[in-house]
Amino acid sequence: MASERGRYDKLAEIASGGMATVYLARAHGLGGFERLVAVKEMHPHLAKEPEFVAMFLDEARLAAQIRHPNVVATLDVTENEEGSLSLVMEYVEGPSLQQILRRAVRQHDRVPIDLGLRLFLDALSGLEAAHELTDESGTPLHIVHRDVSPQNILVSTDGIAKLTDFGVARADSRLSSTRTGTVKGKVPYMAPEQIRSKSLDRRTDVYAAGAVLWEMLACRRLVQGDSEVAMMYQITEGVAVSPREVIPEVPEGVARACLKALEKNPDQRYPSAAEFAEALEASARAEGVVVANHRAVAAYVRAINVHRAPSALAPEGRRSVISGLSSVTGSGSGPASKEAPLSPPATPARTALTSTRDADVEASKKRSFRGVFISVGAVAVAALALFVWIRYGKPPTDANGPNERPAAQGAPVETQAPPATTAAVPPPAASATASAATSANAAPAEVVQPAVAKPAAPPSTATTSRTAKPPVKGGYRPREL
Repeated sequence: MASERGRYDKLAEIASGGMATVYLARAHGLGGFERLVAVKEMHPHLAKEPEFVAMFLDEARLAAQIRHPNVVATLDVTENEEGSLSLVMEYVEGPSLQQILRRAVRQHDRVPIDLGLRLFLDALSGLEAAHELTDESGTPLHIVHRDVSPQNILVSTDGIAKLTDFGVARADSRLSSTRTGTVKGKVPYMAPEQIRSKSLDRRTDVYAAGAVLWEMLACRRLVQGDSEVAMMYQITEGVAVSPREVIPEVPEGVARACLKALEKNPDQRYPSAAEFAEALEASARAEGVVVANHRAVAAYVRAINVHRAPSALAPEGRRSVISGLSSVTGSGSGPASKEAPLSPPATPARTALTSTRDADVEASKKRSFRGVFISVGAVAVAALALFVWIRYGKPPTDANGPNERPAAQGAPVETQAPPATTAAVPPPAASATASAATSANAAPAEVVQPAVAKPAAPPSTATTSRTAKPPVKGGYRPREL
């Protein structure tokens, strides 16, 4: 991708909206200095619109003046070769509050009250810093964010929530002016006076913050409708119900503070984000709720794992570059930087561990396959040896007993003992094969041994089945009786 004046290399796209696209980029400096930044680049077709250019410059000028750990820092403004403006900001590694809330809804769960209050109090702190901003002479700028929403509250892996996106912010000294009748912001979080195009002040942001808190407590959006007109009517004419009617476990004092921020009349709301934060802390303390610290929030963010790491955003060929940078720059500045040891191991360490485990698994698979092949080969060799032994092996010498000879081919089966006068006479001629087998296997003593005269008896079943055993080699099975 093209670089911004040679100082910022865009590595991957993070998000895109109607006015600009946000990229993950690498900043270059002297002496090999590098760090990850977020580059918000205006869409090329808007670069020719003077109103959008002025609005973009307003955001850069206003955000750059807010220096607070709970506000995303603005570092630079550049222009690329095509004439599109880019806003260089601090890169916050971590999910948005919207991602956290969506994950809770999918899991049929809710954000723990102590962690949720910590995130929300951080956002109120950043909002108060924007409201209190003054110029060099000390004159208040009367900044109104006008787009406080879960999408614009980022939660870093260090456990710090940061407010971002002052693109539609209003200030007395802004360069551009809003057109008459134009409504800017997200409808579900707009205050009634914002919808009616009346004068706005910091209490408008207090209402939007109350809508965010209500959504976090009740695990659903406060204003819902099929169209923007329906949602606007609900805001201006409806009455906000207590989050306890949706989630009874919500502390009563916290619910009361939330409802006061959602009053339709601005005079009945908290006059500032700081007073809203103080009321919440006092209510939580009275209900026995201890607000979590940044370490607990950081552990929760890593546990739910709903954001994409910088190395996962970049293409395959540039992940090693991002991995090296992320281990140096971290995810942001502020008090939680001392809690860096709690962050997950760097991507290269995880990759090495994964590679080692993959190698072990592959070696185990190879050993298993080798054992299977050896077993199959052994069985095949044994089967072949058995076949060869049965087909070509010699028959046992005592198959028909010591005094019996195998029957000739085609001859009737006889088991009667021969008379004594024929003891020396050889048996009737048989086939060449049978005679050869008889002469080779029978001992000389068997021929001259006199037989004991016994009365003739019919052949028994046992003798018949034993004598009728087919020749082992070169013959066929004789016809059974």
